[in-house]
Amino acid sequence: MNPAPSMPRIDAFFAGCLLLAACQSPNSPQARVPREVHTPTYDLVIPAEPKALLILFPCFPCDAADTRLESPIADTAAANGIAVLMMNFNQHILMSDAEKREVLDTIAAAVKAHGVDASNTVIGGFSSGGNVSVLLAKELVRVPRPGIGLKGVFAVDSPLDLVHLYECSKRDLAKSSFPEYKDEARYLQAFLDSTLGSPTDSMANYERSAPLLNTSASVAALKDLPIRFYTEPDTAWWRANRDDSYEELNAFGLKRIHDTLVAVGNARAEYITTEGRGVQQGNRHPHAWSIVDERELVRWVEGLSR
Repeated sequence: MNPAPSMPRIDAFFAGCLLLAACQSPNSPQARVPREVHTPTYDLVIPAEPKALLILFPCFPCDAADTRLESPIADTAAANGIAVLMMNFNQHILMSDAEKREVLDTIAAAVKAHGVDASNTVIGGFSSGGNVSVLLAKELVRVPRPGIGLKGVFAVDSPLDLVHLYECSKRDLAKSSFPEYKDEARYLQAFLDSTLGSPTDSMANYERSAPLLNTSASVAALKDLPIRFYTEPDTAWWRANRDDSYEELNAFGLKRIHDTLVAVGNARAEYITTEGRGVQQGNRHPHAWSIVDERELVRWVEGLSR
């Protein structure tokens, strides 16, 4: 489900740079690089004086290292005074209540152990990481955590609507094209059947457990929270490489959810589409972290923390 160092031209220029660096106060922001912490459950980047916390969740088979490799979001955020917590929690499109509590406990312990102020926190993720982010945001709205001040959430081309995901998996299995991609569809349908049941018979389970559906009841919990959906609906690419129509894309599901959020009164819900930005592991792919403009995202996070 699912991103040569140049040599100084003249010695005098290099020497000048050293001189300027030497003249800086050791306590100035330019002279202080972010501190980094690496653990089995997360990577944490802490700037000298963090003004906000950005928590990032990876795609289904990915981890914190993949997040940093595939996107400059973390380094750009840290360079602008935002602490970044990159989680290794993956392989989830839905979460049990116990899993939500466990992940939030991990986040709370991380910021406490390393002295990070989490009163201005934004959570986001790519693909299934967006599912996790939205589920945690809903949990924090339902049961606020002391010390974790949730200011916003975002999802990058995520399959939030599990009813839509179930239906698309069935369509993929019925196609004769691209048999090499049917294992994913087969897995998803079997997983949803075993955990939630068929949407036809068990819609109440989906309403309760899916990150967000195209229903007023599902989105109601987030009607007052700033939320962003990023997607790159390159229909030509998806048709050529997966035989998928627009109605089968995450972009379609996210647009419907966005419109439903707006309908229930969320004036800060944003649906952001891009064109030609998607690159995954060096190859053109519209389902990728890279569709996010990291500088503009940082400005959004800064605005939410004021």
